[in-house]
Amino acid sequence: MRQLVGQALVQQEVPDARTAALIALLHALRCEHKIIDPKPYHLSRRQLRARAEEISVGNWASDAVRKVIRDMASAGAGAG
Repeated sequence: MRQLVGQALVQQEVPDARTAALIALLHALRCEHKIIDPKPYHLSRRQLRARAEEISVGNWASDAVRKVIRDMASAGAGAG
């Protein structure tokens, strides 16, 4: 999976639907850099994040993922 994510984020390959959904999740959680270290590829975290955003925008699951994460964060804030 890491290789597929790396190919999409670093090598600009078009990801399959499952990989795109995973990248959308990583993007929503703001942790792309924890899966793919941008330094060896001479990229910044911002560049890696921008590529993840490009993929997320075209992915049907990204809106649902963002909504679930937002709802979870709201529930956590209300419980505290």
